[in-house]
Amino acid sequence: MTWLHTWSGLVVGWVLFAVFFTGTLAFFQHEVTDWMQPELQHKAQAEQSLTQAQAFLSKKAPDSARWSVSLPDQRSATTTVFWRDANAGGRGFKRATLDGNGEEVELRESRGGSFFYRFHFDLHYMPVLWARWLVGICSMFMLIAIISGVIIHKKIFKDFFSFQPGKGPRSWLDGHTITAVLALPFHLMITYTGLVTLMFMYLSWAISLGFGDRNSLFESLTRQPAAVVASGEAAAMLPLQQLYQQAAATLNGAAISFVAVNNPGDVAATVQFTEGSTQSLIVPGRTLVYSAVTGELLNQLQPQLVAEHTRRTMVNLHAGRFAGLQLRWLYFISGVMGALMIATGLVLWSEKRLKKLHADNKIPFGQQLVRWLNAGVILGLPLAVAAYFYANRLLPLTLENRAEMEIHCFFAGWAFMLLYPLLRGISNSWREGAMLTALAYLLLPLLSVLTVPRNILSYRFPADTTLLAVDLMLLLSAGGFFLLWRFTVRRKAAAKQHRDTAQELVCR
Repeated sequence: MTWLHTWSGLVVGWVLFAVFFTGTLAFFQHEVTDWMQPELQHKAQAEQSLTQAQAFLSKKAPDSARWSVSLPDQRSATTTVFWRDANAGGRGFKRATLDGNGEEVELRESRGGSFFYRFHFDLHYMPVLWARWLVGICSMFMLIAIISGVIIHKKIFKDFFSFQPGKGPRSWLDGHTITAVLALPFHLMITYTGLVTLMFMYLSWAISLGFGDRNSLFESLTRQPAAVVASGEAAAMLPLQQLYQQAAATLNGAAISFVAVNNPGDVAATVQFTEGSTQSLIVPGRTLVYSAVTGELLNQLQPQLVAEHTRRTMVNLHAGRFAGLQLRWLYFISGVMGALMIATGLVLWSEKRLKKLHADNKIPFGQQLVRWLNAGVILGLPLAVAAYFYANRLLPLTLENRAEMEIHCFFAGWAFMLLYPLLRGISNSWREGAMLTALAYLLLPLLSVLTVPRNILSYRFPADTTLLAVDLMLLLSAGGFFLLWRFTVRRKAAAKQHRDTAQELVCR
């Protein structure tokens, strides 16, 4: 079990660290997006957003075959509208973002916090299918490492209360144990439910055996009605906000997150209201279908299988969409401990083997590779996030493919830290990389003062509370990396003193 725990964690540890780190940031993806798109002045309100969206779409896309509206909530400050357009290219949709006044707002092109969310299971620069398989395999290794770790640590709770700083590998083991035990239920939950979110892909053979194809499965799960064909006869639609209120009453006040209008302006026009998963863990997943002309309730759809309800609950548990602010912070803190657990485990593997080497022994290639990857990934990923934020503030607003350029800067920052040990050595990389990352986070709020009108010196409250919270987290992160720098400096000084003492004893 010790062998299994060690190697199941080491082989995929760097991918797992990236997944845990970016997945943790994704718990506040909407807040990060607000910070990265500071042009928004008026936040949208659910009570008015649908009326505003209908007015906008009626003017912008009256002949479109389908409208879709993503409604704002407590965390999302805009209304996002989509409409089918034959000239749109790609998936055939165009989109616009509306503010609280119902006006289309020109926000800087950026993926915002959604990049972290997508990266933690889609990665980047590789086919999505390959990326999800890679992340899934690594998650399976993670599950094995967690279970075997519980088994091999016979004194896991006793060791939790006996942290010994400054003891080399023993200190790294204590840190690894503490971060593992404090959030152990979270680590098990987030790893297992992460696999469940993509179970249809990982267990596609079961779908083939039971249903023949995926379409048959999804028809069985959701029992969607037959698509209504447009009649070609024009008719005035009821106000969507009126139908929204009817749907909300039918759902007993449950949140509605998505509205779709099929064949708008036609006698056969229908409106679908989809229940959101932002208020409770166990969501029925209901969809109400109304006639957009008469207001008649045509269908009430809801998954019938208990297995599907269980799957949706696990997906909601993994994403934490139902969580309020306090619980989301617990998710975030537990995710940080998960990233630290992986990082300390990787460093522990290296430290234990370095301890066994004599002074004149050359470090084997495999150990040197692990040390290099530890410095490049564990320090490189936070620096990459800082580079992503710097790109958001510094890249010209009119730059073509600006959002993708921000992402390129993210990976450029990561690549810089991966190459840094080759130039300065691994020990210097930890010390200098920690200081560089601390300075990068420390200067970000100042950069905002110089580049955007809404900044830490001009925030208005309570409207800009979210932006201030992000700035404070950047400063707190700077403090954390400064402490890491101090630790590496003291460790270097202690090692030098130990060598000098040993040399003095030899001379005597």
